[in-house]
Amino acid sequence: MQEYAKKNFEKALQLPMPNKTFAKLKATDDYVALIVRPGLINKHLTSDQLIVLANLEKFGAVKYSAGHSFIVTVHCSHIEQAMEKLTEVNLYVASQTPSALFKCCDFCDGDLLDGLPLAKDLLEQVEQMPLKNRVRIGFNACTQACYNAVQDDLALIFHNGKVDIYGGAIPMGRRASSGHLLLKKVPENQVIDLVKNILGKYNAASIDKFSAFVHKNKTYFDQLQEGGLYDNLEFKSNAASSVNL
Repeated sequence: MQEYAKKNFEKALQLPMPNKTFAKLKATDDYVALIVRPGLINKHLTSDQLIVLANLEKFGAVKYSAGHSFIVTVHCSHIEQAMEKLTEVNLYVASQTPSALFKCCDFCDGDLLDGLPLAKDLLEQVEQMPLKNRVRIGFNACTQACYNAVQDDLALIFHNGKVDIYGGAIPMGRRASSGHLLLKKVPENQVIDLVKNILGKYNAASIDKFSAFVHKNKTYFDQLQEGGLYDNLEFKSNAASSVNL
């Protein structure tokens, strides 16, 4: 075992950098990168899915990203054909337009499903919601948050029927930081309306970066927390209209 491990490591060090990447292909012709996942919750791949990805790589490129997704580069003339093949084997292709994009954890491979009904409702009502820029939303089914939701633009951490919401993360660069705790113990039945309201206010704001929007509107989140969140619909509309956007 040790001998094979050593050989494996040595070969891995010798592997050349790819000669086909999205940037290189895009520079030569009209290519597009598709965000592809084995599912919105399930993270395991089947043999059929791997075969489809391998066949698509012959005509473009396939890369695994830091966002728990495959980046599949295909020529623009083959987008419909590629999406048909991916869909046939239950691979999920995210929208290419600016929108809300969820990154759910795997619910401990199905062992922790208390938050699944809320996650499904969020995915049905918020996933791919049109926005001026892509907003990455992480959903973690427990406080371990092992899928690093707090590194996403907006993070929803589920625990005992309530959700803590973090926001404003800066995932890259020398100023990189995790998101800040914005709202604590949001009742499950208020989460969807709250997320929609936050995204709507961001979309209407003059600020492009979601992290900047969060940092410059702390009063808004304080008012939501102190005002009992969405228990009072009149407060919701008043608080939203008082935000300095």
